[in-house]
Amino acid sequence: MKRLLATVVLLVTVLLASACRTTSTYEVSSTPTPDIRVGTRARTWDVRCGDELLGSVALFEDRRRHEDSVYVVRNAWKQDLGLIDALGRAFRYLPHREEPVWVGSGTIAAGAQRIFGVARECELVERGESDADPLPGTAPAAEPERAQPLADPVDAPPSDAGLPQSR
Repeated sequence: MKRLLATVVLLVTVLLASACRTTSTYEVSSTPTPDIRVGTRARTWDVRCGDELLGSVALFEDRRRHEDSVYVVRNAWKQDLGLIDALGRAFRYLPHREEPVWVGSGTIAAGAQRIFGVARECELVERGESDADPLPGTAPAAEPERAQPLADPVDAPPSDAGLPQSR
């Protein structure tokens, strides 16, 4: 009888132990890992409309693939306003939007004009190597700026106008 009772207890223990299952789930992304490419700045142009300097256009090239070249359009305060891809498609960045908006296709000058939103035709004037903007984190090669005298408060813009904004 003891043996029968021990066998039943052992059988119940084995059945209870085998009844516990652990299920593991793993989330698999349906999108592949992005391929990161680094481009180097190759050339820079000033964008001018008449006598007014609107900003600049910088060409960033991937040495291995010409199709991955991109032209970054910046305003006079060095803020990125948009980009033009190697096919001539111009995209403008808009506040609070993740993706830029297509504004047109054509030449680099026409794309910069559409990104700046001006009606007049723009002209690109190439800068030399010495005229290029310094890369972030590097010191400019030019001599340090001298302190400017404080402007007369009468010459200051009214405080309600705020900071200058891009177009």
